[in-house]
Amino acid sequence: CLLLFKRVRKVASMILIGHELIPFHPFYRILSAEEIQQTPSNAVVSFDFYPELMAYAQTNALPFALHIKNIKELMLGHAFHALYFIVDKSLVLQVQKIANEYLFDGKILLLSHDENDIEFAASHGIDGIIFTNAFHPSATQG
Repeated sequence: CLLLFKRVRKVASMILIGHELIPFHPFYRILSAEEIQQTPSNAVVSFDFYPELMAYAQTNALPFALHIKNIKELMLGHAFHALYFIVDKSLVLQVQKIANEYLFDGKILLLSHDENDIEFAASHGIDGIIFTNAFHPSATQG
């Protein structure tokens, strides 16, 4: 019996959120579950590593982006099904390698204010970039 395998190639494109030339829906930076209730129903909320917020978002099937500072936060955020992981440049290469190795569904986003980082991210296979202006100004930020 001869089995033929069709080689499947994954088509991917870099995610660019918050670039001035590309339309986007802003992310809502929040600090509490109460603030989530003040965001549009289809909004992606973003927050630092707070287990209570991750559990709330997962329980309520809310898409969320997690700002991570280390690998432990990445792995725990993955267990809570974060949609995006927002990472500084100093950690992004290591995080992307782990996400690729473990076949994360969540996407790695380099946090940037400089469009020159597009070339860096593309040449290193980073899932995408989120520019600092992609965050909706909230009442808690003044």
